[in-house]
Amino acid sequence: MQRKVPLRSRNTLEYRLWVRLRALEGARFRRKSPFKTFTLDFVEHDARLVISLEDGEPGRRSVHIVRDRLLSEAGYVILRLWRREAERDLHSAVHRIRLVLEDLAAPDSV
Repeated sequence: MQRKVPLRSRNTLEYRLWVRLRALEGARFRRKSPFKTFTLDFVEHDARLVISLEDGEPGRRSVHIVRDRLLSEAGYVILRLWRREAERDLHSAVHRIRLVLEDLAAPDSV
């Protein structure tokens, strides 16, 4: 039996991005995933990629200093997407995520 999701929650940026991330071939993103005492917006554990939806504008300092440090120490890369930009152009945001995934999957060039 499939759980019904209210229409209102299907129109959020998080839900629309989640649908797109699940469709990315070769990636297995988790949504609202726990990490220590934090909840990550989206994470792909195999690629060690965290997607963080940020309020505000590009160029602002992150208020997640402790979380970011812990993630970096655990080997994760953090990709920040600004909500306003992702709302405006979700296709470009997903394309950017795809490029980061490809870079993380590529063998290190010497």
